[in-house]
Amino acid sequence: MRKYLLIAVLFLITDVIYPQLNLNVKASVNNIFRYGNGYEYFGGNKNSKEYFENLSDVKLTFNDVVVGIRYEISDPIEYGLDFKGIKKRYVEYKNKDVGLTVRGGDFFEIISRGLTLNTFENRAQGFDTGIDGLRVSYKYNFGEGKNQIKTKAEILGGDLTFSDFLNPKRIENYKVRDANFEISPLKFLTLGTNYVYTKGTIPNETNIITNITADLPEGYLTITSGTFELYASYAHKSLRADKNSLYPVGMSTRGDGFYSSLSYSTGGLGMTIDYKNYRFDLTAPNYRNTDRATKMLPFQNPPTAVKEHYFVLITRNPHIVNFNDEVGGQIDLFWVANDKLRFNLNSSVSSNHYEYTKTGPDVYQRVERNFSLIPSLDESFNPWWEVYLETEWNISEKFFTKIAVSRQNSVIYNIDIPSSTEKLIVTTVPVEFRYYISKEYTLKIDAEQQWQKNNIRPLDQQTFMNQLFSFNLTKSPHIGLTFNMEFTNDNEEPTGKKSWFSGEISYKLNPSNSVAVSYGSERGGLRCTNGVCRFVNPFEGLRLTVMTLF
Repeated sequence: MRKYLLIAVLFLITDVIYPQLNLNVKASVNNIFRYGNGYEYFGGNKNSKEYFENLSDVKLTFNDVVVGIRYEISDPIEYGLDFKGIKKRYVEYKNKDVGLTVRGGDFFEIISRGLTLNTFENRAQGFDTGIDGLRVSYKYNFGEGKNQIKTKAEILGGDLTFSDFLNPKRIENYKVRDANFEISPLKFLTLGTNYVYTKGTIPNETNIITNITADLPEGYLTITSGTFELYASYAHKSLRADKNSLYPVGMSTRGDGFYSSLSYSTGGLGMTIDYKNYRFDLTAPNYRNTDRATKMLPFQNPPTAVKEHYFVLITRNPHIVNFNDEVGGQIDLFWVANDKLRFNLNSSVSSNHYEYTKTGPDVYQRVERNFSLIPSLDESFNPWWEVYLETEWNISEKFFTKIAVSRQNSVIYNIDIPSSTEKLIVTTVPVEFRYYISKEYTLKIDAEQQWQKNNIRPLDQQTFMNQLFSFNLTKSPHIGLTFNMEFTNDNEEPTGKKSWFSGEISYKLNPSNSVAVSYGSERGGLRCTNGVCRFVNPFEGLRLTVMTLF
């Protein structure tokens, strides 16, 4: 019924109201069609896999008013729950002259760097924390010239339905209210505060529902001075859980998070230092299930403070950030030696705040320490670190190369059996070559070599290698051909395979329409985006993607 009502409204506006008014009308449609058919490996078993998804986003602009609708057919969906119908719809009014924006319907929002509110959608991960409600923002500047004071205020409220991307049938519901205010009293200084109030229902794996109420105040600032920029934010989380069979007398918890970033750039040199101290839910090892009611809430998504990689084999071993209990940071250096040679050095480290000792059956005692503001490399703190060096070299006008080396070290501590603690050391050397054959043709070759050592495996299988080769030939701007090969000598590969091959053809009909078809086998593995990680099962078969914009 809602679908037909919206269609009727659009018809009324375009065919009845529009001819009577002096309206500047613009329309756009973005359609994405995805189809896959083949086999997926899960738990060592080979199962048939098919998905059929079509997303049509329609946007109409009438002067200062924008109307948007997404019609979705996901039956079956690749990740998540099947859906047919109108998934997103909104109306937004924006008046730049007075600085007012009002939006009703579905929207995503990030406040500052996301410690208290950062909602977004990632279809590849099956992740969606969009809010359905109302958002009003207002910007106003006092004074003129150098003494101008800039202000921004925003309020929003609505409902958020979160389908656990790891267990889509487990659905959490929240009513979210938010108030945000920013002021720049000086040109180099911005101060901000944000407050989130929410009431939610969180089911666990046995479908016991816990009703929670939470408050999340936050304060942040940005200081810019010439070549420097300093950002810092602190957020506090206070949560109350109602009585139920899990919490016979209810529960009240407190947590907090701090993030800061210092950036410096001058000439060809740039540096960024990130620090994170996330303590949103410090719990003993036996209470760390991902569906617990006291965990960080799904509409929070702070910075990860680790490097986001794009080389395939490095991304297979990502660091899964524990926003509930993690301290650490990263240093990123970028140096442009000349117009042909560039270097990037990144180093990051993190760990839990505390170690625990087992004092009885299912009873753990936290060991206090004086330096919980810095990460520890002791294995009982589950430490992780990486050092990454990358060099880009334009050898000539036609030849470009990129060489990198990554060293990662991670520990998963087994508090019950310390001798079974898992220690993983991963070294990866990726190389990229790009040759511009002519103005139309470009050849790109990627070669990646990786060595892994896992101490809890049998002695003769602790060390193994992975290799990946990718060849890509493009004829600008229309055709792209890609062939991928991956090999391993890992005897514990879940699928039992030692090689994977796939090919892809992409064709751009025009700037607004493109088609991509791939066929072959994909190894799968962990995939992380913005701190959201999921395991993607190995797949072999056909994939088709059609993108249309008009």
